[in-house]
Amino acid sequence: MEDFVMFSKKILTVIFISFLLAVLSIIGSAEEIIINDILGREVSIPNKVERILAVGSSLREIVAFNVSEKVVGIEYREKSETDEKGVPQGSDLPYMLAYPELYDLPVVNIGVGGSGFNHEIIIQLKPDVIFMGASDRKQVDDLMNKTKIPVVAVYTNPVGTPGQDKLFFDSLEIIGEVLNKQEKAAELINIIKDYAFDLEERTKGISEVNKVNAYIGGRAFFGSHGITGTDPQWPPFNLINVKNVAFELSDLSSGINVDKEALVGWNPDIIFISPVSLSTLESDLKTSPFSELKAVKEKEVYYVLPYCWYSYNKENLIANAYYVGKTVYPELFQDVDIDEKSIEIYNSFYNGKGENAYIQLKDRFGAFKKYE
Repeated sequence: MEDFVMFSKKILTVIFISFLLAVLSIIGSAEEIIINDILGREVSIPNKVERILAVGSSLREIVAFNVSEKVVGIEYREKSETDEKGVPQGSDLPYMLAYPELYDLPVVNIGVGGSGFNHEIIIQLKPDVIFMGASDRKQVDDLMNKTKIPVVAVYTNPVGTPGQDKLFFDSLEIIGEVLNKQEKAAELINIIKDYAFDLEERTKGISEVNKVNAYIGGRAFFGSHGITGTDPQWPPFNLINVKNVAFELSDLSSGINVDKEALVGWNPDIIFISPVSLSTLESDLKTSPFSELKAVKEKEVYYVLPYCWYSYNKENLIANAYYVGKTVYPELFQDVDIDEKSIEIYNSFYNGKGENAYIQLKDRFGAFKKYE
């Protein structure tokens, strides 16, 4: 009988230990989750993310999720001022102006987004996860292999066409999943869709005959460009039924240089310019053959906010669309005060912290005024 009791106790002990191990296994597995990033990579990340690093120009989307206090580092281009001129820097970027405390964080690289990483500093900062704007899987894997920190690829490339918009919205949903802020991801997506709907509703009745022929000049890509730098699918034009004279060159929003003969041949009614390379642009506009363009001669040239400048500023995109609409179709935008609307847009993206950022950026670039 005594042997039977001892045997029973042993069996119960084995069952209890097995049960305990199973519970601990479940608890342990719950501490991490598997997500699929924008490149289709499976990444194991902590269930609770408290320390964040965002590289490859991805920080603008991260701070929109209202988690700036969790950010542990910035990129070189995000410093308030850099040693280089004519390239993006923090004081040019809406999200850094909205959260100026980020300027004081350690710098984790020495070059343009996605290059020159100081892996030792990144490891010392101990982020739970690294977000990386990238389309190169090898680049993302390399950073993860060298730091042993989960790296989640997100989309930071152009928006403006249905396929590009979907990639961006999918990326916001991935960020929401990583940060356990799925509702915030849905909110940001709806903010963009609601503004797009309003813009399209205002201008949907414009006939093909009444559409204005317009051109965007100075559109940056891999640096600043003069008047021949443009975008065949510049989103503000697409959102308000303005005819982009360069639209046949590509069915994607992208930065390209056009031949000056092509621009002269198009001879647009109105020109908008992104003022990230003012000296080059103003020289172009004063020099033949560009000085002979209809829009230049009739003083129909206007400054906007930079859309592409250290990747893509979606708040500027939307604010630009309202400014273009008010300039081209004033009767359809009578109720819009461009400063009030832009502050509203910035606040929507940056959790009520957008007003000063907009005012500083507008002043810095001399945006939303006519070129004289």
